[in-house]
Amino acid sequence: MANRPLWMIAVLLLGTAAALWGATEVAWTETAHGTGGPSFAALALLALASLAGVFAVSGLARRGLGAIIAVAGGYVVWQAVDHAGGLVGGRGLGFLGGVLFVAAGVLILVYAPALPTIGAKYELANAERRSGDPEKDMWDGLSDGEDPTADEPRT
Repeated sequence: MANRPLWMIAVLLLGTAAALWGATEVAWTETAHGTGGPSFAALALLALASLAGVFAVSGLARRGLGAIIAVAGGYVVWQAVDHAGGLVGGRGLGFLGGVLFVAAGVLILVYAPALPTIGAKYELANAERRSGDPEKDMWDGLSDGEDPTADEPRT
């Protein structure tokens, strides 16, 4: 069940990066020849880095990352709404990117404890194998085919 929110978060963050990068490149006003609006290139890179961060951290750090993402998304939405005119062109892409950013941050905050982490599978496997009693662990190892006289245990 935890994989579904993880994929949703990944898609939201990739969509955020694309929308924010596009908002930086597209004109914000109909008469502007350049971008005419704020540059969200750094926030697009933050969205991509956050994608890696969601996989790499857990616990309180993951919740902090979710809060940072939600606040950054709120800032982007505010920038898009603060400029005069409709939500067309770069302003519309910025608004879309901000909404996606907020949604990803909220999902991270809600599902932080349930999301998988890099290496968690291996830590859990080793934790389940060892009981804390060296003699019992040795006998369990013998049952699993481990040689206690070998330098390296078999995996």
